[in-house]
Amino acid sequence: MSKIRIALVGCGGMGTRHLYGLNELMKTPFCRVELGALCDISRENAERAAGVVEELTGKRPSVYTDLEEMARDQDLQAIDVVTDPSFHHDVVCQAVELGLHVMVEKPFGVSVGTCRMMVDAAEKHDRLISVAENYRRDPSARLARYLIDQGVIGTPYGAALHSVRAGRGIFITPWRHLKERAGPLLDMGVHYTDLIRYQLGEVREVYSDARLIEPERVKPESLNSPYEFYRIRHDAMDPTVPATAEDSSSAIFRMESGASLNWMVQMAGPVSFGRQLIWGDGGAIEGFGNRGGRIRLLHQDGTTVEQEDLIAEHTDFEIEPLANHFFPTKVTVGDDAVDWKIIALEYHELSEAILDGRKLEVDGDEGTRDVAVAHALCESAVAGRAVTLEEMMGMEVYEYQRDIDQALNIEH
Repeated sequence: MSKIRIALVGCGGMGTRHLYGLNELMKTPFCRVELGALCDISRENAERAAGVVEELTGKRPSVYTDLEEMARDQDLQAIDVVTDPSFHHDVVCQAVELGLHVMVEKPFGVSVGTCRMMVDAAEKHDRLISVAENYRRDPSARLARYLIDQGVIGTPYGAALHSVRAGRGIFITPWRHLKERAGPLLDMGVHYTDLIRYQLGEVREVYSDARLIEPERVKPESLNSPYEFYRIRHDAMDPTVPATAEDSSSAIFRMESGASLNWMVQMAGPVSFGRQLIWGDGGAIEGFGNRGGRIRLLHQDGTTVEQEDLIAEHTDFEIEPLANHFFPTKVTVGDDAVDWKIIALEYHELSEAILDGRKLEVDGDEGTRDVAVAHALCESAVAGRAVTLEEMMGMEVYEYQRDIDQALNIEH
């Protein structure tokens, strides 16, 4: 088998973005993936996505509203799960039971418990799970990791990750403000917890304050999006929607290395600001790396070195062949297709894992740890104390997430 056949399950806005990503991969000589079919509980969404595929490739895939029927009809090796996160565990567990490998959009699950359900099911049926966590795959993140590993900033002992956005507007879709559907601190937070763990190693404990600032969200007056699904969803939104998930957090992370990180992530309130820094006893890096972002090196004498100059200086810094094909300058700032290209990297990794045994970078365990650290923000706030990653992974601290599981009728 030289290629894998994959089906997309979940044909909303993010699912459409994945189709554009797969199209980017199909245009390269590296492609070992072909699209077999589309599946969504809404046939309207699936047919709309099929139209996108037809426009991009000239071929219209078959559409389904039932996963088992699709698996029976199509010769598939894997599915790409891009549903609402509160359905991930149902779809992933069913897929691996049907003998399919899985790529699943972040966050891996809505709770540590649902993540463990998926990991256990995959292990039982000897299937692979890859979590589509994309920020770390940008060359800026790879370069930051390289500089840390090379000792360019000495031993890291401190870091800060601040992302504060003002306002009461709905963030993309209303479900992102509901506790049982992920909430912003999980939906966006896992991007950051994954980056923190990628650059600084494992988290030991988290001490946090988390709260809901805006219990009602307001529909934005307009939406500038290239994706038809998001535009249709925006037009159909109510003027206001309830919010039940925490939208503000401040925390201290203690890492296993002994380093500490100051965290501030908020999607509410009157102010906006943000900065990311990692510092050691020999210098600092501004930025953890990000999709379409850049980093720079800060010397102790106050001078700075930009990403382009760092790449020119460190001639042994390399990225994987497909990433180098997409980003030959190793800088993605200004690349309008960077989102799609990084999704293409995720598809390519899955194909090589299935066909060649390549190790998945963000597998089920890694995805679970990202979710555990993100949920530690609210679990710590509820418990009124620092919580350890060991407690989170063992579900020993679970008061906040228990409400989510109960709302979804999940028992452990």
